[in-house]
Amino acid sequence: MDVTFMGVEPRVHRGVSWWRYRYRAVLAVLLLPSLLLIGVFSYYPAVRSLIGGFYQWNGFSAPTYAGISQFRQYIQAPTFGIEARNLGILVGGSVLISLVSQFTAAEIVMHMPRRAATAAKYVLVLPIVLPPLVLIEVWAYLLQPGSGLIDRIFGAVGLPQPTWFSDPHLALVGILLVGFPWISNLGFLIFLGGLQNLPKDVLDAGRLDGLSAVRRVFAIDIPLLMPQFRIVVILSGIFAVQNFIPILLLTNGGPGTATLVPGLDMYQSAFQNDQYGYGMAIGTLLFVAMLIFTLIVMRALRPRTN
Repeated sequence: MDVTFMGVEPRVHRGVSWWRYRYRAVLAVLLLPSLLLIGVFSYYPAVRSLIGGFYQWNGFSAPTYAGISQFRQYIQAPTFGIEARNLGILVGGSVLISLVSQFTAAEIVMHMPRRAATAAKYVLVLPIVLPPLVLIEVWAYLLQPGSGLIDRIFGAVGLPQPTWFSDPHLALVGILLVGFPWISNLGFLIFLGGLQNLPKDVLDAGRLDGLSAVRRVFAIDIPLLMPQFRIVVILSGIFAVQNFIPILLLTNGGPGTATLVPGLDMYQSAFQNDQYGYGMAIGTLLFVAMLIFTLIVMRALRPRTN
């Protein structure tokens, strides 16, 4: 209650206002070092790389302004169409794999008995802490043509033994197979958290209407989890664009250009050919593509439930 006497506010109100102002100032001072570090080590390199695409630079001599010539050079390169196609396949496959496998796993764990669900969550989440290089090396052994475990199993049951990373038609499939069954990822936790927080009155109403488990998933779970689907699609797409490490270690873009993607081209141009400006130009185009992709997904997967 605002109590005044002869138009004068009590002193306690001025003290509270002064304390709130001082508290905000203290918070700003405490946040300033973190904001400075984020700006120096996150935003500055990003802005510097966006600007660097307009300059030719070999990493040693002074940069020279080149305008949009390096962007034009990349778009007109013979491998641009191949890289765009490979990237589209990887992004589409990664998004589809993430949605199906991780959402299905979350649904299964959600409807397990309590103790079994707890154990399953630990089993499915623990691989997230494994270093990615370890996972890649394991799959390099599993998909080794002829001597790999998968080819041995295929040979034992009379199936053909593919040369996963040597066949231009199977190399991208081999890259997408890395991480099978693709459950141990952040998307699983996002879907599981969303399922655990679904409104119980809506679930009870569906149960009273006699919805089967499959109908409930499509009529209740998926529409209500549209924000989670949106996040997983965006994260999976961005990760597929940025994660060229498996390609670098397993195929190095080959055979030929069967697995060449813009991220690998950017890395090779900058760190192997000393064309840092050209690499930054590719990175800028990737940034624009990911921004457009994010905006489209944000608009297409808007929640349609009130």
